[in-house]
Amino acid sequence: MSSLIHPTAVIDPLAHIDATVKIGAYSVIEGPVTIGPDCVIASQAKLIGPLEMGRGNRVHSFAVLGDAPQDLKYHDQPSRLVIGENNIFREHATAHRGTGGDTVIGSNGFFMVGSHVGHNCRVGNGVTLVNSAVLGGHVQVFDRAIIGGLCAVHQFCRVGRLVMISNNSAHNVDIPPFCIAMDINMVTQLNAVGLRRSGMSRESVNALRQMFKILFRDHRSLSLNKNITLLPPELQAVPEVREFTDFVTSSKRGIARFKPWSERQSRQVEPAPADE
Repeated sequence: MSSLIHPTAVIDPLAHIDATVKIGAYSVIEGPVTIGPDCVIASQAKLIGPLEMGRGNRVHSFAVLGDAPQDLKYHDQPSRLVIGENNIFREHATAHRGTGGDTVIGSNGFFMVGSHVGHNCRVGNGVTLVNSAVLGGHVQVFDRAIIGGLCAVHQFCRVGRLVMISNNSAHNVDIPPFCIAMDINMVTQLNAVGLRRSGMSRESVNALRQMFKILFRDHRSLSLNKNITLLPPELQAVPEVREFTDFVTSSKRGIARFKPWSERQSRQVEPAPADE
């Protein structure tokens, strides 16, 4: 056994572990697990195969990766969890393999404490799941999306590229690219800070602003698909605008409704009863 693997770690003979991998005390590597170079598996983590993990991933204590899906239709069908490179899985993060298929996680993701990636999900690159954020089965999350703490995304939904979902919200429809979402199935505005930080050109950001105004503000009485036909050709020619409209028109679950930030009703807190 490698000197980088603690002697109390339990390693299945079916596992393939690169010689540079560090594995902490009492960790369990069960079944056909492949771990690429420079990964660090902290003490008391559990990896269950079939699981394939690329270079440079860090798995913290009590994370469980590759367990069977939480799906009553699952009866030991062949499936895998496939993980890219340079992801961080913090304490108690979980990701399950698929039901008769694969769960796939890209690279450079950050999965914070207690977050969960359900069976058959497709998670892109640079995605962040904040503490206790959960993805139901078959959810697709595009690159560099941020799912806030205590958020829930319903099975079969899609979360577009550079979306930011605020904390403590729930969604059972698709969230289109480049937007901020909150509450229940609600889009409030473009993710302007995220767009700027992504390195997107000023011309593309301005085009998205014009598109958003036409789709959501100028013709609020019309359907979103109808408003897309009103976009001028010069806007439709911008790749990011096409990405947005293609996402909307291909939706099967529907798109989150628009409600301006200024129109959101504040949540009233009932005063505590006076002492008798």
